[in-house]
Amino acid sequence: MTPSIRLRLFLVQALVLLAALAVVTLLAFRQQRAWALRESEETLQHAALPAAARLPAVADWDSLADRLGDELAFRVTLMDRAGRVLGDSQVERDRIAEVENHAHRPEMAAALAGRVGQAVRRSATLGLDLVYVAVPAPAGREVAVLRLAEPLTVAAAMAAALLRLSLWVALAALLLTLPLLLWAVGRHSGRIAELESVAHRLAAGDPAARAREIPADELGRLGHAVNHMAEQGRARLDALERERDEREAILAHMSDGVALVDDHARVARMNRGFAELLGMPMPAAPGTALREFARVPELDELIARARREDRPVEADLRLWAAAQRPVHATATPLPAGGGRSVLVVLHDLSESERLDRVRQDFVANVSHELRTPLTSLRGYAETLLDGGLEDAERREGFVRVIRDQAVRLEALAEDLLVLATLERPGATLHREPLNLRELVERQAAGFRARARQAGLTLEVAPGPALAVTADRVRLEQVVANLLDNAVKYTERGGVTVRLGEAEGSAWCEVSDTGSGIPAEERSRVFERFYRVDKARSREKGGTGLGLSIVKHIIGLHDGEVSVQSRVGEGSTFRFEIPRAPADA
Repeated sequence: MTPSIRLRLFLVQALVLLAALAVVTLLAFRQQRAWALRESEETLQHAALPAAARLPAVADWDSLADRLGDELAFRVTLMDRAGRVLGDSQVERDRIAEVENHAHRPEMAAALAGRVGQAVRRSATLGLDLVYVAVPAPAGREVAVLRLAEPLTVAAAMAAALLRLSLWVALAALLLTLPLLLWAVGRHSGRIAELESVAHRLAAGDPAARAREIPADELGRLGHAVNHMAEQGRARLDALERERDEREAILAHMSDGVALVDDHARVARMNRGFAELLGMPMPAAPGTALREFARVPELDELIARARREDRPVEADLRLWAAAQRPVHATATPLPAGGGRSVLVVLHDLSESERLDRVRQDFVANVSHELRTPLTSLRGYAETLLDGGLEDAERREGFVRVIRDQAVRLEALAEDLLVLATLERPGATLHREPLNLRELVERQAAGFRARARQAGLTLEVAPGPALAVTADRVRLEQVVANLLDNAVKYTERGGVTVRLGEAEGSAWCEVSDTGSGIPAEERSRVFERFYRVDKARSREKGGTGLGLSIVKHIIGLHDGEVSVQSRVGEGSTFRFEIPRAPADA
């Protein structure tokens, strides 16, 4: 088991403290030993100088050495200038002659030079380690040098006593320091444990976890670094979450269906559009087998082909859900992660096919609308060329038919140009302040003669002025087309126009008492060339584009147009536009 950092810090610092105390004690011991040696030398010197001053001129030098040794309690040695020993307190008289000459000894040389000499060495005569101090004797005496010596054991005993004292002091210092050391280690290890706790909280996703930054030492700076890292990590995580949410929002709101299928044909991701194209209410949960979610063999084969050929493959499929739905499917193998996942994108072709049908219907309707008057023009022109000009009774009728068909062609061409202008990208309106009621009344006045000829009434309900900001020419086209249809397809009764305002918008209703529109036909009356009663519409001379023009003009005004009708009772067409444009 790995020891805790608190124990390791304590042991390391305790060992460092112990080593420091040992070094200090060793250095103190060396200093104490040197001090004890100096004290011994000074003691010997203080005893030797007075003794040397009292030396007689002539004496029994060996006896004098013995007497001085007893008085001073040191070894006393008397020597002449040549280094010969004259007397020694610890050497017997009969052995004095055997003692070697001391002229070469360093303390002897210093004393002969008139200085105090010291030395520490082992005595060859006694076989002991001694401390020597030699002083010069007064001049005129046979004795030239007085030397005192003391065993080194005295200085060693003093040094040992001092060493014991130092060891006790070091032990006391160690015992007093260990609790303080334990407290300091505990404080630092506690801060480290706090940093560890903050790191665990950050790893667990706690955004409020922060480390202490005071005091500003290494751990404080580490806490600052952890907090900075947490802030940077939080910022990056927020950015990733925003990117994820944006990506999810994009996938969720894409009209195309997108699904990621793993190498086991299980769904890894799927958006709602993919499920809707397959006729499912909700996307498949991750891990769901695609074959179980929707049984589309063509789609399974497309995914398998993309894996097999290791390239994007495309195909047009027809999915059978609530209704048949054509899609363009693209399967792209993804090399990411070392697997064989396939990204499948389904693009709905229903709108494209509908637009193709609309274009085909438009071309067919235009061709049909043009063929009838052109056929009439050609037929009557050929009749005139083949002799009809000679028929005075009928030729005028032929020319009138040609004129009427030419007028019809002109109206058709004009409506087509108007519709093309309105559908052009960037189509603009020339807005100006105007009175909608006044505009409607002027248009109604122009249709009253036609209404009277048809035995109809045409009335505009009274009311106050209705100010709007709109394109006058375009609104006149809207009102004229609605009034023209109402008068044209009403056989008895009349036409009534009403105007009003509601919540910042102005509205206008054109009601007739005609035959009405069946419920299944109402959603298509604003399509180009669509007629409820085709034979009757052509008989009345309509182009089939009037209501489509109305819808586009009101749309450019950010308004809405609608129809309410009951078969046999009549119809009401209503348009509503803002009284002022949104960017005003």
